[in-house]
Amino acid sequence: MPTFRYKAYDNGGKLTSGDIDASGVRDAAEKLRSAGLHPSDVSVASSARGLFGGRPVSVGQLSLTTRQLSTLLSSGTTLSEALSVLVENSASPRFKSVLLDVKEKVAEGVSLSRALEAHPEVFSTLYRGLVASGESSGSLDAVLTRLADYLEARARIGSEVKAALTYPALMTVVGAGVLSFLFIFVIPKITRMFEEAQSALPIATVVLIAISNLLRTFWPLLIVLAAALAWGFKRYRDTRPVKRALGALVLTSPVIGPLATSFYVSNMTRTLGSLLRDGVHLLRAIEITREVVDNSVFDGILAAARGECMEGASLSSSLKKHKAIPPIVVHMVSVGEKSGNLDQMLLKTGESYDLEFQAGVKRTLNLLEPLLILAMGLIVGFIVLAILLPIFNLNQIIR
Repeated sequence: MPTFRYKAYDNGGKLTSGDIDASGVRDAAEKLRSAGLHPSDVSVASSARGLFGGRPVSVGQLSLTTRQLSTLLSSGTTLSEALSVLVENSASPRFKSVLLDVKEKVAEGVSLSRALEAHPEVFSTLYRGLVASGESSGSLDAVLTRLADYLEARARIGSEVKAALTYPALMTVVGAGVLSFLFIFVIPKITRMFEEAQSALPIATVVLIAISNLLRTFWPLLIVLAAALAWGFKRYRDTRPVKRALGALVLTSPVIGPLATSFYVSNMTRTLGSLLRDGVHLLRAIEITREVVDNSVFDGILAAARGECMEGASLSSSLKKHKAIPPIVVHMVSVGEKSGNLDQMLLKTGESYDLEFQAGVKRTLNLLEPLLILAMGLIVGFIVLAILLPIFNLNQIIR
């Protein structure tokens, strides 16, 4: 049963607050009145909103629930009954609380899209916009099916990228840990005898000793500095200057740039095409797509396109002015505008760039693994060489 946070007054007029378990907001209010309290505010407890204010529902879970809702509606179940089934079927207490609140608002006569607005941390602007278009066209079940397909595609891409990055990330962390241990604890003991010999050391050994002394002396400071940089990045990454700089840097990087371009083009065209297919007006669709495509460069491109489309220009002519948009995308948009099938052309373009992005990720990771092994080999070879060279020199002196 969900938990609700309340503020209420007792019979003496004293304000009290706390948590109460109930099946809904109205049930919680009735329980408070039965206890002699007069509720002034009842809301879902903060724990239902996710730890540290994060997203309380994964994309995979949201897509599954969306598909279940579509199936229930297409079978003739009323919206209120379908939401009741979803509340009972939800295994997540946090998501159950959200669905319960939506169900109560719908029972009070509020439309589903308006009810979803109370939970923007779960239901994005895109999600709410498509639901609103489905309600206005009377095809909510079909729109929800396509929305579930869209969410599943995004979840699949995210999971594939994470799975592909797991091995290189693990190898990098383990390698960095092993090298740090060698430089801080092992190498100083080995190189101490070279320093005591007071003979000329090879340049490789001098560099090795310098790096070891630096890490051994300043490793606490280096950890603090790394933590400070991570904190600063997390704190200021959402500011406009930082987002603009990062957005441009990602797209212009020699290796990551083409991959990032494919990803953002796929996201932009798939989102815009999905919105147009379900009846959302072009200007509103561009506005929603700006919120979904999380890149400052593409955000500026879409903002400029929206302004020019308001003045009567075509979308293709606006996109053509920006180097970040590949020419083939501009051509596909132009063909879609001329044929009246802009939504279908955008969706096909999105699928094409989705496949290109996945293939690019696989190629990059297949190249990254041997490069990491080569880098580790070079570092280990340098360490071995820096240790063996003075040993050979000592042997020659002894002879």
